[in-house]
Amino acid sequence: MARASAVKMPPEANAAHGCEGARRVLALMLTFSADDHTLTARQLAERTGIALPSVYRYLTLLRETGLLAGDERGSYRLSARLVGLASAATAAESIIDVADPVMRDLSVRTGETVILVRLIGRSAVCVHRVQSPQQLRISFEAGQPLPLDRGASARLLLASLAPHIRREYLAPVAERDPEAAALLEKKILIAGQQGFATSEQEIHRGVWAAAAQVMQGKRMVAVLTVPSPLVRAPAEQRTQLLGQVRASARAIEDGLRPVRRQELRPREIPAPPLIATGSTVILPACRSSAT
Repeated sequence: MARASAVKMPPEANAAHGCEGARRVLALMLTFSADDHTLTARQLAERTGIALPSVYRYLTLLRETGLLAGDERGSYRLSARLVGLASAATAAESIIDVADPVMRDLSVRTGETVILVRLIGRSAVCVHRVQSPQQLRISFEAGQPLPLDRGASARLLLASLAPHIRREYLAPVAERDPEAAALLEKKILIAGQQGFATSEQEIHRGVWAAAAQVMQGKRMVAVLTVPSPLVRAPAEQRTQLLGQVRASARAIEDGLRPVRRQELRPREIPAPPLIATGSTVILPACRSSAT
């Protein structure tokens, strides 16, 4: 049986001292995805907001530890060493075993891509996805980070945090635009009270999304989300789609309870009516008795 060897940290590791340095290193690694598997230092700097000289310093660290590989053209990619880590992470994600059949059923019934999102560090990360069979679809990859200040999934994840921790996470938004940060906080509180949220064209243009929290006991462990092209999510169908997402989130919760692990078929939960006010959709607060 192969044994994992410890990572020997090189002298350059001192350049990434403290928590902030560690967060930046992780932010660089989380920028890579199946679609963007090869990136230049400049692209990494643009996407993370980290200064280019610091990016080069962190890239040196990652290459020395064998987690990143580079080529003569100045492009970088995650190394094969991470394959073992990915396998270990998948094996540890027991929620995926429970969620997968529910997500597949939801994808069949809606015809849309279904994603499971968790809060990992300071990122909303897609940990599992079932791809829509349709040609026009929203594409996500497992491990792909999502914006924390936009989208229905992020609002629900942020609602699970203590207020002081949430303020810390959203400090960059508050510094950039205090009014936007205050509005976001209101939306987060509403999402937390309802247990579900919707968004329209917040992350991707032409996309409407419905999301519901997945609870294990009193703790939110994930968010189940269905992003749908606007052409397949007219206003009159959104209530039904939201109800399907919420029902599937309840089914995952049932599966996470050991004594009821086999009861994974979603129960249809009628969603409250969506009230349109201008370009804003208001969802009346309610809770199911049962993301």
